[in-house]
Amino acid sequence: MTAACANDPASSGASGESGGGGGRLTIAMTAANLPGTDTPPTEGGEGFRFVGYQLYDPLVSWDLADESKLATLAPGLAESWKVDPADQVTWTLELRHGVTFHDGTPWNADAAVFAFDRVMDPAFEFYSKESAAASASYVSYIADVTKVDDDTIAIRTKTPNSLLPYALTSVLFPSPTAVKERGNQAYADAPVGTGPFKFGSRVERQSLLLQRNPDYWGGAAKVAELELLPVPEPSARLAALLSGSVDWAEVPPPDGLEQLKKADFTVHQNFIPFVWPWVLDVSKKPFNDVRVRQALNLAIDKDAMIKNILAGTASPATGPVYEGHPWYPEDAPKYSYDPARARALLAEAGYPNGLSMKVMAPTSGSGNMLPLPMNEFVQQQLAAIGVKVDLELIEWNTMRSTYRAGFPAGTDALQYAWTVSTPDWLTRFYASTSTPPAGLNPGKYANPKVDALLAQAQRTFDEKERDAVLKQAMSLIQSDAPWVFVVHDLNSRATAKGVSGLVMAQSSYVDLTTVSVDE
Repeated sequence: MTAACANDPASSGASGESGGGGGRLTIAMTAANLPGTDTPPTEGGEGFRFVGYQLYDPLVSWDLADESKLATLAPGLAESWKVDPADQVTWTLELRHGVTFHDGTPWNADAAVFAFDRVMDPAFEFYSKESAAASASYVSYIADVTKVDDDTIAIRTKTPNSLLPYALTSVLFPSPTAVKERGNQAYADAPVGTGPFKFGSRVERQSLLLQRNPDYWGGAAKVAELELLPVPEPSARLAALLSGSVDWAEVPPPDGLEQLKKADFTVHQNFIPFVWPWVLDVSKKPFNDVRVRQALNLAIDKDAMIKNILAGTASPATGPVYEGHPWYPEDAPKYSYDPARARALLAEAGYPNGLSMKVMAPTSGSGNMLPLPMNEFVQQQLAAIGVKVDLELIEWNTMRSTYRAGFPAGTDALQYAWTVSTPDWLTRFYASTSTPPAGLNPGKYANPKVDALLAQAQRTFDEKERDAVLKQAMSLIQSDAPWVFVVHDLNSRATAKGVSGLVMAQSSYVDLTTVSVDE
């Protein structure tokens, strides 16, 4: 859904042309740093959204054309994929014909295998430890990748796994020629992909300029240039948009939305599969007691947060997915605000006088919305039931590396917003085998029934049947409350008057090729 507003006298930030015109689209991101340009990019979902999926393509992409429903899988660099029904581990992918990298070299099976070797084979000459570490959760299912012919590859999974196509949406492909010529370390200084935009220039911590790929296989983008700016402070993003310095601001401050609407900017929002939680270390006291975890979930007045801090730009979270999602469990606890019940549960668990905990949270970053006021609000709410929270704020990329390494000593919770757009993410979050570095379960949550259901989902190739299995897993996870589920982001962004063609898909990602800006 998009909240459209009347016209604003503020001028557009479009300035600059390249090739056949189209102007420059300038975007103020929430990240404090520019996303890295190797595969995969840094800066989380924002890195994929604005850099990864602009410079590169995955084998399996997303259909982002319909904002009325959850985004679904679509052909990318692979025109089709199918699993062998006999062994259920051998996938055959027919590659897209006629695609070239930005340096003019061909996309083919050799290029595909090169990219997988670069992140999977330590003995490979161009193996990249950095890219391998960042790609680990995406390729963990894969046993090997082989060339069948120039236009076909085979991917063999370690076990039958219906979720492979979802994981492949996060595997991106660099030009083998460019990597070989520059080496892994220098490659990112001039990256080469197949995506709708080519690398232009980079001024560290200031701006990243991408230029339209006129020969893009999916159709050339409407804008000639895409300029990305790291602007972690919400008020600074608002000011930049109002002044005309940028055309697009991610997550503008909620208290500025009415000002933007009155000034003729367009405020866009839609449901996306995303949750803003505190991830608890459930391997130790007191958080190994489900009553303590449920108490924390009951202690937060989420409606008050949404009204007073977020100005309606979120919905209350009772679990990983929002009500109406195919995996939403109607039978699970809803965790409505009930501080009296929260205090009673703490007392039952042996903490009648409350407890203390240390929480680490980022100062900005992809999906983290307004982390400082939101975390302080949760801190105050928990204080009301006797839970004293020591809040430690760290930089976003430090938080990313911390989360993937596991809980630091003395830390009880990590605030880290996550997408839950694909079934394979649930395994990374909640399977007992997914503790770092093997996955994204630093809190060491473990429930044998959940493990069994997630394994069953992997073996279920019918989507409706798989959704039913995942709903059962969600019911158990929501009841176990390994996270403090706070809100679901409505993915707010604002654009200037001259910007058009933006489709607010129900996804963390967006198709920038359809967006135009007045010159």
